[in-house]
Amino acid sequence: MYIFLDLDGVLVKEDLPGATIDPDTDPENIFKFHVECRNYFEEVVLRYVHAKIVITSAWLEICTIDVVKSCFSKAVADRVMGATPRQRGAVKYFRHLEVLDYIEQNHLGNIPWVAIDDIAKHYPPTVPIIVTDPYRGFDLINAEQLDYFLRTGTLANGSDSFTYQ
Repeated sequence: MYIFLDLDGVLVKEDLPGATIDPDTDPENIFKFHVECRNYFEEVVLRYVHAKIVITSAWLEICTIDVVKSCFSKAVADRVMGATPRQRGAVKYFRHLEVLDYIEQNHLGNIPWVAIDDIAKHYPPTVPIIVTDPYRGFDLINAEQLDYFLRTGTLANGSDSFTYQ
């Protein structure tokens, strides 16, 4: 099973309005996951040997996949298979198109997959997606949703997506 993983708003919480991080005075926070979000995500992924991760993040426009992998524990970094190709231009459901391109380029056929993103509008409403609250990031509720998907290949609420409540 594949997890197509966004980073900002998922493993990196969005700053509340008015909060800023200055990369010149706080360089350690530029490429770093929030510990709690990372821990929730990794605890679930490590329970399932068949879980593979593909990064679907704009981070890859400014850093390498190796930098992204270094933000995970080694055990989870080893599950990162790569990144989706970038879509250029304003395209509706661009992240979904990136996922489809990755699946096609890697000859993965009809693999079960789920996207994890903080912006549901990146995907059509019929695809499997777990939507995080960008200010909370990947939390216990999302971990339970991902656990259910990796265990069953479906989303527990009977629809194609989980939206953060």
